[in-house]
Amino acid sequence: MRWGIASIVLSWSVGFVGCASQLNKGPLYAGDAQGRATMEVLPSLDVVDDALTPEMRMARMLCAESLELTPPVPPADTSAVQLTNWSDHQLKPWLQEKQRRAEAARQELDRAAVQNHRQRIVSGALLGLVFEDVARDLLQMPVPRELANEPEVADIFREVMMSQASPYLLHAKLAYKACAGNAGGLASMGHWSEFCSGRAESLPQREPEPDGSDTTTVTVERTTAAR
Repeated sequence: MRWGIASIVLSWSVGFVGCASQLNKGPLYAGDAQGRATMEVLPSLDVVDDALTPEMRMARMLCAESLELTPPVPPADTSAVQLTNWSDHQLKPWLQEKQRRAEAARQELDRAAVQNHRQRIVSGALLGLVFEDVARDLLQMPVPRELANEPEVADIFREVMMSQASPYLLHAKLAYKACAGNAGGLASMGHWSEFCSGRAESLPQREPEPDGSDTTTVTVERTTAAR
């Protein structure tokens, strides 16, 4: 999987000038660090939507489209034969479309993230949700009922599903870490830092990467962020 978060970088940002008229005057929702990965769990922005760039608004729309694509319902008969047929004709096409939507969202998020510091924060949170959503869908795939009396084989099945979900979990964790780090540099977005830290901590546990790639690879840049 080649998805990256190169543009969602940790940065110290200056130059937030002339934005008083764009501030969100209403109460700010802290977000839901435990709920299902949807757009509704995101915290409130400290500015009105019109303060976001067209690229950021497009990225949010693409993320919503990815998150709204729910997995196909497994067959009532969870025999190996029926599950294999379901996997070939329903699950695989769904996963391909899910990956296509996630990649489209990721590309637009990269464009939005480099435009200003606030959008870099939001992009990290959105990318985390998109990857988390794919991982959780994979982990919820049903175990063939023939394995009910073969717990060791059932465990192997679950390990295989975790190995499929693991790259998505890794990228979700990195994106959330970037979001939390970036948000720590902007007082009015501090609630986003708490949200992203909470989402990262709530991700399903996976085996650590043997090459040490479990640590965040985002870099630190000093930028002048445009509003």
